[in-house]
Amino acid sequence: MTGQQVPRFVVDEFSSPLEGTLKKSLFILLFLVVAFAVTLMNCGSDTHPAAISSQFAFIQPSTTGSVAGMSAAERHFRMEHPGAWLAMRKQHSGNGLKPWTNTIQNGGDNIVLMNNDGSGQAVVANQAGWFDAVQEGYDGKRGIVSAQDSSGNYQLFYVDLKNQKNPVVTQITTVVEDRWSPQISWDGKQVVFVANLNGEGGRAYLMSASGGTETEIPTTFWVSTPSFTPNGKILFEQEDNDSIAIMNTDGSGFTQLTNPDHTYFDEYPGASPDGKTMVFARYPANDSGGEDIWIANIDGTNQKQLTTDGTSWDPMFVNNKIVFLSARDNVGGLEVYSMNVDGSNQMRLTNDTVSEYFDGW
Repeated sequence: MTGQQVPRFVVDEFSSPLEGTLKKSLFILLFLVVAFAVTLMNCGSDTHPAAISSQFAFIQPSTTGSVAGMSAAERHFRMEHPGAWLAMRKQHSGNGLKPWTNTIQNGGDNIVLMNNDGSGQAVVANQAGWFDAVQEGYDGKRGIVSAQDSSGNYQLFYVDLKNQKNPVVTQITTVVEDRWSPQISWDGKQVVFVANLNGEGGRAYLMSASGGTETEIPTTFWVSTPSFTPNGKILFEQEDNDSIAIMNTDGSGFTQLTNPDHTYFDEYPGASPDGKTMVFARYPANDSGGEDIWIANIDGTNQKQLTTDGTSWDPMFVNNKIVFLSARDNVGGLEVYSMNVDGSNQMRLTNDTVSEYFDGW
C-alpha cells in the first residue's frame, strides 16, 4: 500500500470488516436521503408538476342560446363588452336542479369533465348555476370557476376535485364586482383572473387559491384571458392591440409576442406543459376570414396555423393534446374538439345541440 491512497469505505489493514460495512451503509443511506429530497423539491416546483392530467372541464348549457352564430368579429366585440354577454347568459333556461352552494344563483348550466380523447365524460355540476368560465387544474385534483352569485355578480369558486363524485366548492372572492377568466397556476397555489375595477377596463389580478387578498398586476393596458406558464409567468391577450404578450406576476418583463403590426386579432393563449410552446386563436383584423388555431414557440417565433375551417377558437393544451372549440360540423353549436400538437388527428369530442365553452368572456 506504500505510495497509494487508501480508497474511502474500502476494507483494508487499517479498518475492520464491520467498520467498512457500517461506512458503506451510512453512505448509501445518505445518498437515498439526498435523492429523495431532490425529488420532492422538483415535484413541488412550478416547472415540474407532480403529474399532468389528460382530463379537462367545460361548461355545457342545458338548452340552446349559444354563440355559434356569432362571427369572429362579433365574438371579439363581446369580449370587449362583457355586460352584453352576461345578460345573454340569463336567457338560457333550465331547472336549476342542484346549485353547488347556496351562494351560487340558481341556473341551468352544467360542468362536465372529459379526457382529451373524448372518453370518461362525467357531469360534476348538473344545472348547478350560471357559469361564465371553468378550468380544471393541471393535476386534475382541483378546479376554478366563475359563477354568478346570489347578488348577480360573477365571483370565483375553488373546487376540490379529489372526489369527483362529490366536489367541494369554496367561494374565494366576495367583492361586489365581476370576476372573469380565472386560471390556476401549475402548482395549484395561485389564481389569476380579470376584473373591471372603477371603469378602468380589464385588469389582471392574482390571489391565493385558498382565497384572501386580491393583488392587481400593474399594467397600463387591458388584459384578457390570462393564464400561467409552467415557470410562473402570465401569458395573456393585450386587449389594446390584440396581441399575445407575456409578463412576470408583478407586471415586469412585459414582452409582446405576436401581431406587431396589428394585422390580426390574437386571443386565448395557453402554454404547453413543457413551457416551450404556446397555442392561441387568430383571425384577420379586417374580418376577411374566419378564426383558427395557431401554435408558436413561447417567444412568439415559428408561428404555424393548425386549423383551416375558420370557426375554431379558445384552444388549450391538455397533457399531450390541444383541445379547442369549433362550429365546423354545423351540428347546432360550438363543439369540443382535440388534435395532436402538430395539428393532426383532429376529432370532435362532443355532439349535441348546445354550445360548450371554457371561457364565456
